Amino acid sequence: MIRVSSFGDFQNSWRDELIPKIKHLIPFEWKQIPIRRMPDKRSDQLFPEEKKFLENNSKFILLDAGGKEMSSEEFAAWIFKSGDRHFVVGPAIGFHSEFLKRAEMKISLSKLTFTHGLAQVILAESLYRSACIFKNHPFVK
Repeated sequence: MIRVSSFGDFQNSWRDELIPKIKHLIPFEWKQIPIRRMPDKRSDQLFPEEKKFLENNSKFILLDAGGKEMSSEEFAAWIFKSGDRHFVVGPAIGFHSEFLKRAEMKISLSKLTFTHGLAQVILAESLYRSACIFKNHPFVK
């Protein structure tokens, strides 16, 4: 099962169009975790929603600009090498240091930095492309 948890209340039709396509190809879940009070800058305190997430999830992979970079083919091979992958897209103000400590791994979508919303779209497209590669779907031919 491939899962994505994304913090924030971001709505995007591109991402939302890709999610059913991914689900058609592989076991997949995308969960939005709205944050009730989003401050302008990161504090030392975990948001209640982040605290709950960390209490309920021990294995996850963060999207982080400083993480490991992969080509589409490498990403697809890596995703399906293991049965489960859980990606986490942080809130717009960034991850709390506790997430960085507890993450199983960090991956980067690019050396460029993207907005929270654009990162979700790029991740959704990358997951769809990976599922197509894995299933030998004509999308990637």
